[in-house]
Amino acid sequence: MIRTAFLFLVLLLGVASPAFALKCLPPDVARDVRAAKSERTEWIAVNGMLETGPVPRSSGEVPARFWGWALGRAGFDRPFDQRITLRVSCYGPWCGEARTGPMAALLKREEGRLVLIADPCNANRWPGPSARQVRALVKSCGAGCR
Repeated sequence: MIRTAFLFLVLLLGVASPAFALKCLPPDVARDVRAAKSERTEWIAVNGMLETGPVPRSSGEVPARFWGWALGRAGFDRPFDQRITLRVSCYGPWCGEARTGPMAALLKREEGRLVLIADPCNANRWPGPSARQVRALVKSCGAGCR
């Protein structure tokens, strides 16, 4: 009887565990830009290099630097080199992460500072962006991400 109950419990946990998994949509630049614009805050589109030190494994903020190009009228044509805040956010046990390297991103302007939000689903940031993602960012942003 105990063995049957134990086997039933193991089977139940094995079947139920996918229900606890985080479900993220595949990266979609246009969808992320629409969501950012709906927040009615200022966002700046950038394409270049993120430099960061150790990133927290839970929610938190760390200083970082982003350098490269900001979106202007003719695409990514405005030199950009600024200190930013990297904010790691978590959804339950799943937390975002970010590493030093090439990236395209939407930076949120908050209280006079620029914030890169690293959530577990990689919204608003595209590490090692493809040329297609960069073109989609230019097209989707229009005048709304400058």
